[in-house]
Amino acid sequence: MKKLFLLVMLICLACMVSNAQNASGNCYRGFIDIGYDVGNGDYDFGRFVINTTHGYQFNPYIFLGAGAGFHFMSTYETKGSSDIPLDIRESKVDIPIYANAHMNFTKGKIAPFIDGKAGTFVTNNGGMFWNLSVGCRIATNAKQAVNISIGYAVEKLEFETFDRFLNYSSMDYTREPRVQNAECVTLRVGYEF
Repeated sequence: MKKLFLLVMLICLACMVSNAQNASGNCYRGFIDIGYDVGNGDYDFGRFVINTTHGYQFNPYIFLGAGAGFHFMSTYETKGSSDIPLDIRESKVDIPIYANAHMNFTKGKIAPFIDGKAGTFVTNNGGMFWNLSVGCRIATNAKQAVNISIGYAVEKLEFETFDRFLNYSSMDYTREPRVQNAECVTLRVGYEF
């Protein structure tokens, strides 16, 4: 996790240095996006998401960079067959850091794109994070654009999972930590600069 964080910081630093050397600013690119993730599968809770990504625009088509996010989930419980939730978490906030590859298919005012993010969470005992999305880039001027996308994400999150009842006469039970997949459909609106 520390190596990935160091890699993210080095990429951002390299982009800032190369931007300072290029007066036209064509090599540095930044993205900020917000959205909502619609949970599916066993963990169907939704999440509010804010991500920021910074990196190098190699040409009008290919961008590579790194970023960080803030993912907030209002509830972290799965329903069980009784009043006891099967899986719970006390933390409602996760912070991922990730590498990002973004590819525009054309260089017109309106361009379809594909975007991939892969990384890890730096909070709540870590866990893998990846997101693949497709969308449309709408240029507002030569260096800025609005991005709209839909995608799919998988997050490996640690939950306290129901283990067993302690005896048959009471409702006392134990829990154990377990990493589970939390999957979702992602909806994003972003600003590119």
